[in-house]
Amino acid sequence: MGYPMRKIALVLALLPMAACSTFGWEGQGTSLTKEQRQRGIKDVTALANQYETQTFFRSVRRRSDGRNNAFGRDLMDITNFLDRHLWNYDASDPYINFPSNTTKLEHVGRFGLNTVSALPLVDEVTTR
Repeated sequence: MGYPMRKIALVLALLPMAACSTFGWEGQGTSLTKEQRQRGIKDVTALANQYETQTFFRSVRRRSDGRNNAFGRDLMDITNFLDRHLWNYDASDPYINFPSNTTKLEHVGRFGLNTVSALPLVDEVTTR
């Protein structure tokens, strides 16, 4: 009595697989008619391959963009570190980062003038 029940269970288990096959569905699989090819209809295999290719290259571009962004962020961090610790400059500091018409040459000139005027020989000449 258990043997026919197993056959029925096996048939019921395999029935959905047979129903999902592309056998007999028009326009599915690789059996396109000439008219369908002329109209630009692609078969399922070609569409699946195209989708997989686009998905792969989309993920490659996303990873590449992520690495490029991380590299650029690291370079900016190096620049910000040097600005802060070498030049004592912080772009977010409102007391330093204000609009100015002073050029780098003018800053170098002011620095040179202040440095030279602090030398003892120049100080002796200017105070007499």
